[in-house]
Amino acid sequence: MHASSLFRQLGFCGLVAFGLLGAMAHAAPPMPFEDQWQHIGVATCAGSNCHGSQRPFDDSPVLQNEYFLWQRDDAHSNAYKLLLTPDGKRIAANLGIKDAASAPECLTCHTDYVPANLRGRRYSMTEGVGCEACHGGAQEWLGPHVSGNTHAQNVAQGLYPLEDPVARARLCLHCHMGTKDKPIDHRIMGAGHPPLEFELDTFTNIQPAHFRVDADYRQRKPAYAPGAKVWAIGQLLAAETFLDGLLGDRFTDRGMFPELVFFDCNACHHPMQAPRWSAGTGGPLGPGEPRLADAYLVMTGVVLNTLQPDAGARWTAALADLHRASMQSVAKTREAAKTLRDIASATLPQIGKLTLSKAQALELIDRIAAAGLEGKAGDYTAAKQIYYASDALFYYLRQDHGVPASALQGPIDELFAAVDAGQSYNPDSLRSALRKLRSGAQQLR
Repeated sequence: MHASSLFRQLGFCGLVAFGLLGAMAHAAPPMPFEDQWQHIGVATCAGSNCHGSQRPFDDSPVLQNEYFLWQRDDAHSNAYKLLLTPDGKRIAANLGIKDAASAPECLTCHTDYVPANLRGRRYSMTEGVGCEACHGGAQEWLGPHVSGNTHAQNVAQGLYPLEDPVARARLCLHCHMGTKDKPIDHRIMGAGHPPLEFELDTFTNIQPAHFRVDADYRQRKPAYAPGAKVWAIGQLLAAETFLDGLLGDRFTDRGMFPELVFFDCNACHHPMQAPRWSAGTGGPLGPGEPRLADAYLVMTGVVLNTLQPDAGARWTAALADLHRASMQSVAKTREAAKTLRDIASATLPQIGKLTLSKAQALELIDRIAAAGLEGKAGDYTAAKQIYYASDALFYYLRQDHGVPASALQGPIDELFAAVDAGQSYNPDSLRSALRKLRSGAQQLR
């Protein structure tokens, strides 16, 4: 995957940020920030014989240098430090916050933020988004883990199952999109915080892997899924989270306007150079009409229309209803969002059970390209999701189905160049690359 200024543009967004698929009918495990176990601190994991080796062990099923990978190379380790930078202080001042480094509104995503009574002796908020922010409070599972517990036993004692893409996505989305537990609103964006975005497979891979997926890993963690499935599941979970926001208390009338964080930033904040307006993802909406931020909903429609056509047809109709409802009232919008949310919930277990074929991956690429070419995904937010999806699916085709890199690498590189352009993004460049991508995918089918 590419890694350059596109991902550095994520700024705070990229830094503030698994139950098994077969067990999704049961209660989801508690999130690390809501579990009842004491969080005992990064230093507890950093011993040289545990996860603090400076280089990987050759004779160990795990790398054992995870702490140094996180500390040196993982953006999450810098999340707290960002609050101390000039940008962090400026955003806090705009919000009327005297000190971002002590404000729960900021700490909830920039640290492993848990109640005071759950902070162990070696816990420190200055560690940023540390081990237990993702793996869960280690009070109960650390000792047995060191003593040789199986992974399943560790999970039973509070370890959060990050190998499961469903559980992983639900955790990541709390900070990378915002939820009722970690609310992010347009006020924070207006204060200067970069826009938030998410794509599970890409965001997993742009941080250094502190695990090695081999036969031992797959045996211990059977919920592990290849990247193409992770992408599809991530889109459904992002859509679910967005729809939950529309159904919750965060989406309310505020004077003349609803909470604007649920609307597409680019519908109002767009570059002034030509072309100044495109259809974007707004379905039946036209120029001058604010549209819901539906890039994840459009991508989910591609997933369902390809892999679950009956559900896809219902989704497409319901999404059009949602756009129309968004121009009527909060109540109508909630009603339409509930229909979409029900479809997503019903189809997620089925998507989780699928093994994606070469033909299906190529069809997904074709449909994604078509969405961009038909004007359903012309704005910058949607353009990045198109790139993330195409790159993830192409990587899967190369790794799992032997498709040569030369087959689609040219158009993928052009897509990357288009979305890496930032403020000078031009949808015509995106569509030029999509035409080539679609042609190449059709030749491979």
